[in-house]
Amino acid sequence: MKRKIALLLAMVLTLSTIQTNYALADEEKAAEATTATVETAAEAAQPLQLSIDDAIKMAAESDRGMWKIDDAIKQMQEMRKDGSDAKKQAEALMDLDLGTLSMLNVDITGNYVETLLAKNGYYIKTADTQMKLLEKNKEVLTVGIEIKTKSLYYNVLIAEKTIEINQAKLASAKEQLRVINLKFNNGSATKAEVLNGEMSVQQAQTDLDSANDDLNMARLNLLNGLNLPFDTEVVLTSKDLSYVPTQQLNLDAAIEKAKTDRPEIIEAENALELQKIETHVYTAYYTSNLRQNKSAVEKLKDAELNVPQAYKDVELDVRTSYLNLVKAERSLVNMDKTVELAKEAARINKLLYENGMAAAADVIAADANLAQAEIGRYQLLAAYNLSKLMFDNSNLMGSASADM
Repeated sequence: MKRKIALLLAMVLTLSTIQTNYALADEEKAAEATTATVETAAEAAQPLQLSIDDAIKMAAESDRGMWKIDDAIKQMQEMRKDGSDAKKQAEALMDLDLGTLSMLNVDITGNYVETLLAKNGYYIKTADTQMKLLEKNKEVLTVGIEIKTKSLYYNVLIAEKTIEINQAKLASAKEQLRVINLKFNNGSATKAEVLNGEMSVQQAQTDLDSANDDLNMARLNLLNGLNLPFDTEVVLTSKDLSYVPTQQLNLDAAIEKAKTDRPEIIEAENALELQKIETHVYTAYYTSNLRQNKSAVEKLKDAELNVPQAYKDVELDVRTSYLNLVKAERSLVNMDKTVELAKEAARINKLLYENGMAAAADVIAADANLAQAEIGRYQLLAAYNLSKLMFDNSNLMGSASADM
């Protein structure tokens, strides 16, 4: 009996220990789950840290144009295979005599032109040229996405910088109004100066509110370009929008490279090669007095003229891109000097006002001019960077493609 009691007690103690261990394990799992939930919620609550490279990558991944080009390339690969089969079949049929064709019950007269086109490799050439053009268009699209994304990104940076400058302008206007009020109470300032000071504060506040609205719109455009929800909170981390002077641009080299790489030229040359085959077939099959023959000859003339015109258009576009870059850099350099002069004018006017040699309106106007110059300088800096990006990629795309 004592042994049974001891065994029962041992079993009870063992079960109790097991239950305790399970309870502790459940508590640990619950604690871990709670911690994971809290961490996930904290991560979700944190704003998205977005560099300019991350933005470009996200835009490229969400762009439907990339998917369409990849699908089109696959279709052209299939078309080339079909064209190759059609060429072999046409060659085999052309080698047979009429008696054999009659025995095989094959009539090639009904679609003789198509058979001739296939035999001359027209459909293979079409697929090859289209694949080459699609690959080039993919490069163009990649550059276009980069330019568009950087433009959206820069617009947010400009809006943030504008807010920063307007906040400083508002603080300066308030301080100036405080000084004017002190002088007015001491009898050394007029009511008109007080009103001018109040108007300056009001204008600075209006400019700040407007800048905040511009920032909200710029952020929405960026989120839309990245295919992100509009309520996504983002923090731009690539703040360094710097000026790197242009070094000895080789315009002639840029033009020659563009004449090799630009899709417009590739497309014109491809069209000419295909038209040569088509015209050869049509003029061989149709007599010179028939409409089909004359139309094919005219198409070939147009295709021949389109090639030099494409070269000329591309050269014009590259030269325009070059001039836009030179203009943007000159404007930026001039604005740098304007900012320096505005800073000095603001400093001198404050000094003169403190010594009773200038009116409060002069100080207010100088501060406003300085703020406007600083905002304009940052806008020109962004424009310069975009112009430089456009010229650096003028071998792939022009201004018309960038606007699309």
